[in-house]
Amino acid sequence: MFTTSQLRNRISHLPVSRLFSQKFCPFLPFLRPPLRTMSTLPSAPRQIRLILDFDGTITTSDTLAPLSRIGYNHAASQSPSHTLTAWSEIVSAYLSDYSQHATSYTPTAEERTTLAQEAAWLNSLEPIERASARRAVEAGIWDDVTREEVEAAAKREVGEGTVRLRRGLGELMEWAVKGSEQQGRMGRGVEVSVLSVNWSRQWIWSILRNGTGSSVDGGHTIEMLKKVAIFANELPSIAALPGGDIPGTSVELRTSGDKLRCMQGQTSASNSAFVVYVGDSATDLECLAEADLGICMRDEKMGSSQKELAEILERLAIDVQWIGEEKSQIADEKRIVWARDFGDVKEWLAKYLQT
Repeated sequence: MFTTSQLRNRISHLPVSRLFSQKFCPFLPFLRPPLRTMSTLPSAPRQIRLILDFDGTITTSDTLAPLSRIGYNHAASQSPSHTLTAWSEIVSAYLSDYSQHATSYTPTAEERTTLAQEAAWLNSLEPIERASARRAVEAGIWDDVTREEVEAAAKREVGEGTVRLRRGLGELMEWAVKGSEQQGRMGRGVEVSVLSVNWSRQWIWSILRNGTGSSVDGGHTIEMLKKVAIFANELPSIAALPGGDIPGTSVELRTSGDKLRCMQGQTSASNSAFVVYVGDSATDLECLAEADLGICMRDEKMGSSQKELAEILERLAIDVQWIGEEKSQIADEKRIVWARDFGDVKEWLAKYLQT
């Protein structure tokens, strides 16, 4: 097995969230529409569409390694046990492809000074992402893994603290769902969804179910999650089963642009909504820029993905202030800010709706 820090030492700016990420929305156009320009917004608060990234945003770190353990534990429990391709071999192949592409790609990172140039680089990774996803599937890492195994693993990982949710998430989600029920009658409130480039919808739902139960009454957790749509990939063995109770859609996401189109597909039916996107890595860049308010999660000691995103925003000359320093709760124009946790996010959104 491998650690994130070991991978970072091999390629300095490679966000783990890209490993085996699948990013293609089959129900949306293939051609990426141009990014919206900065625009003046109406002075009255609108209904909020809150879209959250998962790994590194909802959670405090990437969860791909814990998720992979489900497949290896399943294979080891079979009789006779199955021998799977080592995870490190799959990762090494991805790192080799990525390194070769990064070396030959122009313009270089230092030469990319516009959002369009950075978006083109991110979307040029599509063949590499497709290849790495295909390797993981063909290796049979998650063959025959069941929903029950994913649920049990999520409960164990959350209980042992190997997967942690970012502070304030449960309170934000409960406030958003309850507030939407009350404020919705006035055309205001908050609608929440999760958009992830990694596997899997069942994993995300199970982590949320077990993680938010510590801050939200367990009896209400499932009912609350029924109102949170999840858009992400699904493990092959679970994707083949009849649909469960998880709201949202199983989709493949491969590039930053495909993730953007997924977000646009969610928000196109409600053009009047105030779109807030929360993410932590370069894969979130286009969504952060497209949203009415983009929020970057930043720890006191930023992780490698957070640092990479911060460096990109600085290179693109995009000023990013702490969300608590905003002078007005009314969003006069599109912008990107950063937050320490979901407590910061909830406080800003609550004041926005009260304006």
